[in-house]
Amino acid sequence: MKSNLHSKLYRLVGGLEVIVGICILVAVAAATFGLIADIHIPTIVSSPESLQAYLTTAMTIIIGVEFVKMIFSYNINTVIEVLMLAVARQMVVTHTSPVENLITIVSVSLLFAIRKFLYVPQLDQNKHDIHGSLLPHFVRRALHLDEQKEPEADLGKEESSTHVTQ
Repeated sequence: MKSNLHSKLYRLVGGLEVIVGICILVAVAAATFGLIADIHIPTIVSSPESLQAYLTTAMTIIIGVEFVKMIFSYNINTVIEVLMLAVARQMVVTHTSPVENLITIVSVSLLFAIRKFLYVPQLDQNKHDIHGSLLPHFVRRALHLDEQKEPEADLGKEESSTHVTQ
């Protein structure tokens, strides 16, 4: 009983997360079209403030795209990318003091170091596996993704039969 309720709640939350991701994606697409329509080269060239506003909007859109990727891929690497972009955006968009710039640079460096030295791809269970993704079961079933998953036992047999020794 408890397991069934837990499973239903997990699927409900996963479905809500997908709906929120789609809403964010629609908003990001609309903002991208607005950014393209807002290009006015003479104003951007003549006024540094308009360039700053344009960069602010562009960086916000990029972070939104990365956030949607994070919602749908759900792995550690994407989370680190979103954090790096958010910290870099803060440095590019706002005028900060030298101490705040130093803290931002150290933060980005730390995130790069974590990604380079501490990130273990094997910890992401669904790195390239859409079967364990947040896509609801009914979407995976409609796309016939659940039937495409091969059993792991068959993969081991297949690999041993195709291995060539010299």
